[in-house]
Amino acid sequence: MSGVHLSCAIMAHPKRSAAAHRLAASLPGLSPRVVLDPEPDGPPATLRTARAAWAAAPPGATHHLVLQDDAVPVAGMADALAGVLCAHPDLPVALFCEWGSGTGSMARWASMGGFGLAECVDAFVPTVGLALPVATASALVRAIDSHDPAEHDDEVVARFLEGLGRSAFVTVPNLVQHDGDTSLVGNDHTMGARRSALLARPGEAVAEDVLHAPGLVPFVSWRRARAAAIRWDTAAHRYESHVALMREELRQAGVEHADLCGALDRWAASPTGRTLEGALGYGLLHELWTVAAALAVFAPFPLGTPASPPSPDLTRALASLGPGGLRTVTPDAAQDPRTVEALGELAAAGFAFGARAAATCGPAPGIARPAPSRASEPRPGTREEGGTGTFRRREVG
Repeated sequence: MSGVHLSCAIMAHPKRSAAAHRLAASLPGLSPRVVLDPEPDGPPATLRTARAAWAAAPPGATHHLVLQDDAVPVAGMADALAGVLCAHPDLPVALFCEWGSGTGSMARWASMGGFGLAECVDAFVPTVGLALPVATASALVRAIDSHDPAEHDDEVVARFLEGLGRSAFVTVPNLVQHDGDTSLVGNDHTMGARRSALLARPGEAVAEDVLHAPGLVPFVSWRRARAAAIRWDTAAHRYESHVALMREELRQAGVEHADLCGALDRWAASPTGRTLEGALGYGLLHELWTVAAALAVFAPFPLGTPASPPSPDLTRALASLGPGGLRTVTPDAAQDPRTVEALGELAAAGFAFGARAAATCGPAPGIARPAPSRASEPRPGTREEGGTGTFRRREVG
C-alpha cells in the first residue's frame, strides 16, 4: 500500500531452520529473510536471535516485521497488516496474543466493540509476530545491547516501549496463530498450549479503530486457573501490577459475591452446567464465571442490553477464555470439543450476568476508561448505534 514498505525477517534456531524456510516460502510477497541464532551452541535464549532479526530491515523499508519460526500466518495476513500500518504508521503492531493473557481479554473486548487494534497490557509484548516502524526497530536493536542475552525478548520489548511511553497494539482478530507447544526455552512445560485469543478467518479484514486499555483488565490466570486482573497505568502506558482478588474488585463495583454465585448456581443447574461441573468441579466454573462477569462490568466502552441467546460475535469473542485460562490445570478437558463448547456457554452466560449487573450498578468506581479512537492517542468519539455486535454501541468519551 502507498507509503508502507514492509520488510520481514523470520527468527529461528538452526534446529528449526527447515520450518523457518517453509514459513518464508509461504510468504512470497514479503520475501522474508531467515535469521538464525548467531550462537546456536549457546544456552537457549531468544534475545540474541531477536536482535539479529530486528537488525535485518533493508534500506528503503518503512516497517519491519519479525515472525518467530512457529508462527502460522492466516491467509491474507500481509495485505491486512499493510492496511493496519497504513492507517497507523507509528504504532508497534503485534499479530498474535495468547488466549490466557490479559491482552487476550483486550482482544475480546475489541471484537465485541468492533475495534481492530487493542492495547497490549501484559508485562510482555507478544513477539510471535510483531511489526515496528524501522526507526523504532533500530532503537530496539541498540537497546537490546544493554540487556542480558538470557532475558526473554518479549519482556525486553515491553520495557523498551515503556521507556518510550508507548504501547504495542494487537490486531483483532489475530493475523497469526502460534503452532506447536515444544519450546527450546522450556515454556511448553510451564505455560501449556499457547493459542490465539481470537484468530482471523482467511481474508478477514481488520478495522481501523483503536481500543485503549482501562485501568483494570480481568483475565483467567493460566498459572492457577484463578480469576485475576492486570492493573494498567493508563497515563504511562505500562503494566502496573497483578490483581488476584477479583471478588473484592467486583464488590467495590457494586456486584455482591452472593449475587454472582447465585447466578452461577442457576446456570450450573442446567444440563450443560451439570455436565461441566461434573467434569471440572465447581471451583473452576466459579473462577471462569467471575472473569466473564468482570469483563462486562469493567468493559472500556458502554454496553447496551445483552442479547439472548448471545450473538455469534459474542460467542466467538469469549470462546477461548475458558480453554486459555484452564489449559495448565485441565489440559485435556480444555481441548475436548464438547468441553470447549460448554466453557463457551458458561463464559457467555457469565458475561450476560455481568452486563445486567453493570447496567444496575453504573460505571465501576476508580477505573480509568479511556475513549476508543482511530488515532494512536485516545480521544473522545462516538460509536454508531446497532452494528453486528451483541450490544448496541453508544456514545463514549
